[in-house]
Amino acid sequence: MRIKKLNAWLALLTVALLLIHETYQLFAFILFYYNPVMTKILGYSLAAAFILHGILSAYCLFVLHDSKSVAYKKMNIKTVLQRISGLAMILLLPLHICSFLLLQRSAGTIIFYLILASQVLFYAAINCHVAVSFSSAFITLGYLEDMDKKDRIDRTAWIISALLFITTSVVIISVYNRMFG
Repeated sequence: MRIKKLNAWLALLTVALLLIHETYQLFAFILFYYNPVMTKILGYSLAAAFILHGILSAYCLFVLHDSKSVAYKKMNIKTVLQRISGLAMILLLPLHICSFLLLQRSAGTIIFYLILASQVLFYAAINCHVAVSFSSAFITLGYLEDMDKKDRIDRTAWIISALLFITTSVVIISVYNRMFG
């Protein structure tokens, strides 16, 4: 149980770092401001927390056998979404980290648009994962027992995640298109 609680705290830290990273990047793209030190510190701090959270999640799932199977997928759609989005983030993270260089090198080709599409999928996976998982961290930590509050937190997380997904996708894809398209 200690590993699950540690992972819940790590998940909340990762969400906080994500919000800081995403907000900074949005302003950087809107203002055409690039600070490589700030970008790398925020990005790699988030990546480290994200990877550690992924490792602990995999450990809980495969070693501790924490809800290893999803027997009733319709009843457990959140668990299915959580796992699919987590796997998608792991697979798309390397492309995200290298996206600027890859976009720069592939400008004017179909690869350019495939990389842009991968970025939108990455943003979708992140925001979906946060939306379906956010209240679970508070439940694991013992801070949330009221199901009405959980439902309100879930709705709020989905709304904020949807707005961040749309904003990030539009701003960053638009700027990449202007820069390289």
